[in-house]
Amino acid sequence: MARGGLSGLAGVAAACLLLAGTAAAAQSGSPVGYWFTEDRKGIIQIEPCGAVLCGAIVGLLEWPAKGPPLDFRGRSQCGFQLLAGLRQREDGRWHGTVTNPRDGQTYSAEVWVPQDGTLRLHGYIGLPILGSTERFPPSPGGAQPDCHFFKATMR
Repeated sequence: MARGGLSGLAGVAAACLLLAGTAAAAQSGSPVGYWFTEDRKGIIQIEPCGAVLCGAIVGLLEWPAKGPPLDFRGRSQCGFQLLAGLRQREDGRWHGTVTNPRDGQTYSAEVWVPQDGTLRLHGYIGLPILGSTERFPPSPGGAQPDCHFFKATMR
């Protein structure tokens, strides 16, 4: 275990320190509002749902000729509740679940808005270190009443 084991432990310790520092500076703004998805092909609205926050798809950029993209149940992705049960914790982040509209898989989630003003969505299974984070830039608003939006909407 001499060299490889110690360097592995040092890596784990460094990752733990990085995560602790990130948690302390996690939130500087509210996640309530409109956010483009990371690929800018969707708009998510996060809003209060009783005592918690939730988020739904309210805008879609790409539409097949036959209509809006469909979720895993064969329904329009427009209005699909992507985020649920988000409660703010002591670390300043909102914790709940995120559901993939394409396959229905649900994951634990953390949401926060750091000082750069982009929403961070970290989805994971089990431990937060076993996940990935996406950055959602702010959107000036929702989409057309039919849930479609155009590239001109994007800044």
